[in-house]
Amino acid sequence: MKIGLVLGGGGARGAYQIGVFEALNEIGIDKHIKVISGASIGALNAAIYVQDNIKLGKEIWCNVSKEKILPTDTLNLIKRSILVNVGSKNIDFIKKYVPKAIEGGNISSNGLDSIIDENIDLSKIRDCKNKIYVSCTEIPKIKARYFLLNGESDEKIKKILHASSAIPMIFQSENIDGIEYVDGGITDNVPIDPVYYENCDLIIVIGLVREFRVDRKLYPNAQILEIIPSYIEEGFIDGALEFTKENSEGRIKMGYEDTMNQIKPIITLVNHIKDKEKKPSIIESLKGFFKINKE
Repeated sequence: MKIGLVLGGGGARGAYQIGVFEALNEIGIDKHIKVISGASIGALNAAIYVQDNIKLGKEIWCNVSKEKILPTDTLNLIKRSILVNVGSKNIDFIKKYVPKAIEGGNISSNGLDSIIDENIDLSKIRDCKNKIYVSCTEIPKIKARYFLLNGESDEKIKKILHASSAIPMIFQSENIDGIEYVDGGITDNVPIDPVYYENCDLIIVIGLVREFRVDRKLYPNAQILEIIPSYIEEGFIDGALEFTKENSEGRIKMGYEDTMNQIKPIITLVNHIKDKEKKPSIIESLKGFFKINKE
């Protein structure tokens, strides 16, 4: 079975995805994941995922702080984030103001650089057998661009990861092959497209923002499982920028529990099958479950 994994953006809420990873690994679904895509913080988590080290993922998230990622005062962030908050819900607003706002983004990506340099083995991304896609937003066109990380140089992989997390008005844009790019979450915060066109049997979407739910009509014949936090903090500062050890630990725990609770009925079904000759695997049961419950 071929499974695709889609990692949505959501700032500090991204710790939740590490808990989901842990649950998927424990169940044994991770072995069937062949395609991964991520936007914004989901792009960083995609890089963490292919390190194949849940402990490392937890350490990264529990040691990151807002000061390390965003070395500026909260009031200034609130002023700058107004554009992002309003614009994210109105694509016409984005097209009109984001290109102008790029000049206001003057915070470097040094914080993200240190996380990558100290924890991420880029060769595991470059040489990964599973395809890894990252969404970025091309400016001034304001359109989604999906980069395949496999086979790229270390420098270009880092540029793409930077670009996908470059929030306009806060972070500097990233120049890739002569074109400027910013946060992939602006144009596609849940980048299903590259995974959908890889013809996966099942697509697992780990979203972090309720507004960005999957429109299943856009993906005919796709079997999609959405996993989203049972509780999501509202607001840009309260939710997306609260990088603290306590918050990360709580979100990791929630991700693990939400995933186990959602998939537990399928596991129970497998364990109670009375066919002694051949019990279907959890993966086979998942496939059958989504055929029956397709929306």
